[in-house]
Amino acid sequence: MSPRKIFDGNRFGLNQRESEESNIVRDREQSANLRAQRTNQGTDSDPDTPSPRPRLRLFDRLQAGLPVRDLPSDSGLFQTDGLSPRISLRPAPGQKVISKKNAFIVFGKDRPSTLASGYGGKGALNCDTIDIVVGRMSSAQNVNTTARSTIVNPNFGADAARIYISQLTDVDNNFGIVDGIAGNIKSRSAIGIKADAVRLVGREGVKIVTGKAPFEGFQNGETNSLGGTIKQIQPKIELIAGNVEGTREVFTKDFLTFMRNRSIPQKQQFINVIQPVTRSQNLADGLKELVTLFESLIQSVQNMATIQAAANAALGLDLFPLNIAHKGVAGSASAIQLVQMVINSTYQTRINANMWAANYCEPFGYKYICSRSVYAT
Repeated sequence: MSPRKIFDGNRFGLNQRESEESNIVRDREQSANLRAQRTNQGTDSDPDTPSPRPRLRLFDRLQAGLPVRDLPSDSGLFQTDGLSPRISLRPAPGQKVISKKNAFIVFGKDRPSTLASGYGGKGALNCDTIDIVVGRMSSAQNVNTTARSTIVNPNFGADAARIYISQLTDVDNNFGIVDGIAGNIKSRSAIGIKADAVRLVGREGVKIVTGKAPFEGFQNGETNSLGGTIKQIQPKIELIAGNVEGTREVFTKDFLTFMRNRSIPQKQQFINVIQPVTRSQNLADGLKELVTLFESLIQSVQNMATIQAAANAALGLDLFPLNIAHKGVAGSASAIQLVQMVINSTYQTRINANMWAANYCEPFGYKYICSRSVYAT
């Protein structure tokens, strides 16, 4: 039996090509190592200890055309550490910090800015705070750099994202929020969340609730964080787009009048930027009743037209020119019908319209279409 033949790569020049590629890679690695050694010549080393083989950066390997079989730990790719701004928080005596790069969890006292800020700077008790922040001073280009180390204070405007949990703070002042309808909340526990985009996702619903909960153990219901009484039965919910408040100037003039005669001056009017949100069910009921009022008004107009047509027909009938008795009878009958079917009906419609306005358009109305607790811009 003849021996089994084994494929010979040398016969086709394959092994020679592979060895040539290996030599090229080895030469490139040696030249790259030499460059790295020249870069590290300024460092002190023990002459008796052989210098370790320098680890090439990803940039050096790519520049040398070397294959990349593993990633340096500081490349930033695939969740490895990369270059980041050298920013540290100005320390406070009573704080504990957990940090990694530019991400911090700070346990301490209420401190929205410098060491003298907040209730922690005033020496207040019971103002413990957890400040979770990433990207300190991210919007400050002169600070957010890798060129030098920087020590900074908390900055609610320049930091990238933050969750601020405090036992005692002025949350509206800290985050620069307008007073709105509820006013400026001070000296209360608060949670503030700020970032470029904030999302709240609930797979089975999201509720925004204000007011007291029916917990047991409270004599007059749940209290606030200081033990004080919550006076409002339904504290306000405000949706403020643009962080604006106050009034806005508008000019009232319908479009058709403006197109016919542009010389007519517009009437100046001011409207509130933050207004109550409409309650849809009450609005729907009000619109239905408004349609009923329109139907009554239309029916009155139709009755008047019918009566007037009959009177006109009777007055126009002239069988005997010298006999005008039937004209007086027709006029009297028309007057009675107008009173019964038109005047009385329109008077009742006016009363119903006033009642409609009181029920749906006034705060004391039992179906006021505006919310008493939810406001929006």
